[in-house]
Amino acid sequence: MPENNDQSLLKSYKLSRDANGRYAIDVDLVEGAYTETYKDEATQTNNIYAYQGDANNAQRNASKNNLLTLEDNKIKVGVFENNVQKNSIWVEDENIVLGRGQISPDFLESYSIEHMGGDEYVLDFNVRNNVSVSFEYNADENIYEVHLMEGNSNGVQFSKIYNKSPNLPLRIDFVNYILIKPEANGRGASAEYALTRVPRVGSDQPGL
Repeated sequence: MPENNDQSLLKSYKLSRDANGRYAIDVDLVEGAYTETYKDEATQTNNIYAYQGDANNAQRNASKNNLLTLEDNKIKVGVFENNVQKNSIWVEDENIVLGRGQISPDFLESYSIEHMGGDEYVLDFNVRNNVSVSFEYNADENIYEVHLMEGNSNGVQFSKIYNKSPNLPLRIDFVNYILIKPEANGRGASAEYALTRVPRVGSDQPGL
């Protein structure tokens, strides 16, 4: 039975989606720690347990990557240290995996959300060319928003730090502006867009 103590075993963990739409979680552990992963079929939650262990386990699991699949367009991950749940992270996304040679029509190419310990999270993402990116905070819904729109590019690679409130869940939405009616030149009619919120990511603490 793994030893139960109060030592922090996780340096960080990162949930990422690559350019082909595949999800994975990477876990970075302190020296001498190892992980075990279980799928809770009742809640469709991927639970990762970090333990203090022997040298063989620790060497094999010092940095571990687990591929994940969307279930009903969702992924849920529970994070435990020494059998105590410390955190959870989830994503809602379209279940689209690109084949070889296929190019995504989406604004967002790839992204990751990494928990760095404490209340700090780092969002890294890449967008395709000719996409305008802006950041907003929706105070009414407590949602950090990343707005993506076809237009003048202000970069293709972005990184942003978020500090989660201890009493509130962290929510981040990618808001995509899909053009459905172009601007009518000389007629004073503005362009019309349909907004989609995908992907959506978040992190909760037990009891929230």
